[in-house]
Amino acid sequence: MKKTISMFRSFSIVQLRITPLIMAIFLFTSCEDYLDVNPASEVKEVELFEDEQGYKDALYGVYQMVSDKSLYGDNLTMGFVDVLAQQYNTRSSSHMFYNAGLYRYEDNAVESRIYDIWSSMYTAIAQINFILENIDADRNVFSSDQLYSTVKGEALGLRAFLHFDLVRLFGQAPITSSGAATIPYRDEFSVKNEARLSIEEILKKCETDFKEAEALLAPYPEMDKIRNPQGSLGGTDNFLAFRQNRMNLWAVKGLLARLYLYEGDQSQAFLYANEVIDSGYFRFMSQAELNTTGEFNDRTFSYEHVFSLSVYDLRDTSDEYFRFSSSESGSTDTKLLVEENKVKNVYEVSQGYSSDPRYDKLWQFSQSFLVHAKFWQNDELSPLLKNLVPIVRLSEMYYIAAETATNTQAAVGFLNKVRPERFIPELPDTIDAEVLQNEIFKEYRKEFYSEGQLFYYYKRTGAQNIIDSQISPITDAEYVLPIPVREIEFGG
Repeated sequence: MKKTISMFRSFSIVQLRITPLIMAIFLFTSCEDYLDVNPASEVKEVELFEDEQGYKDALYGVYQMVSDKSLYGDNLTMGFVDVLAQQYNTRSSSHMFYNAGLYRYEDNAVESRIYDIWSSMYTAIAQINFILENIDADRNVFSSDQLYSTVKGEALGLRAFLHFDLVRLFGQAPITSSGAATIPYRDEFSVKNEARLSIEEILKKCETDFKEAEALLAPYPEMDKIRNPQGSLGGTDNFLAFRQNRMNLWAVKGLLARLYLYEGDQSQAFLYANEVIDSGYFRFMSQAELNTTGEFNDRTFSYEHVFSLSVYDLRDTSDEYFRFSSSESGSTDTKLLVEENKVKNVYEVSQGYSSDPRYDKLWQFSQSFLVHAKFWQNDELSPLLKNLVPIVRLSEMYYIAAETATNTQAAVGFLNKVRPERFIPELPDTIDAEVLQNEIFKEYRKEFYSEGQLFYYYKRTGAQNIIDSQISPITDAEYVLPIPVREIEFGG
């Protein structure tokens, strides 16, 4: 298989034809090779992996799929899931997210969005399984054990990550679980239907995949150092570069911390969160960096990313949701706006916290409307900072450690590692457990705006009320997305 590959931020220009979802990846060049993967019926055309580059291309293809608007390029970060958490004002009956904000999952437009999430996730999982089905038999095509372990470790980590978010959406939370069936865990490249498993069974399978990924990636921790956003792109093959944008070792550990917290295993959540914290590979932004404008205006705080994705059309989505062009007038039905008073309340401006960079730097006015500017993509922005969507942050590891610490004093200590970095005062270590939990909740609201994590916080903790929701109490009818009626090809 002849290949000419140009890579930037660890993405390749491979084209994968997938039925029923056709995805073409065009970034910098083109490739005439096709990989036909049809999990719903039969594999009509399969060009077997015959060299190392073929596996790299297939893995790059997975990252491109999960970065699509149907998943982490929109729905599962800044869009649909944050609408469910009532992060934006969608109360106008003409707003594109009006029915989603009311949890009307039977609405045609909402059901279509849910179906896109479901089908896109399982399509990506099918591609992952295609890689994993072949990789051990083809181990000899890899130029080193490190490259073999990296490809396989990333694939396993991605499979666990996608199933984990599927069950966080389509299954009950462990705190309310009745043991009912949730989703299928597809760990084979197969056309057969898979039984739907309980939340406990799904999380155990996720853990197994994450742990195997961890074992494969652990021998090479040096390759997963944080990248320098003012550094060079390096060589022509960046497969082992820019590891923050990939399922790196610390991403796996961070996601294990998130998984253990979700299922209620506090000791393991604490252990894994601290491994990421203690790695020394991630740090908070300095004040000078936060004040930088122009080329290195780092609005996503990229030094803090444990795992992020590069979303090639992020500017289109950000402009649609969070910016008004000079030609736009009047209608806000496609915008994700927040009332200024709410923003000030979330960031506790009245308490003197207006210097918090999550407020001061990330909320801007566009044509007189206050908008969230975290994902603005200006022309002068460095290519090293463009298109980044955070998936796991260093701050989350501190929040998990705070929530799972064995005593309140230790917990406050973890929160107080983050608060000065956000230019807000430290908390006294004399606060009680209830106040502590509320402070952690407030940090989730501030930290993860447009990143899709707040909804899962509410769900994980069994909250009966979501702030600003018109529905109360919130129950599993709102927390659990219905499996799409059109779901046929993946079983269950």
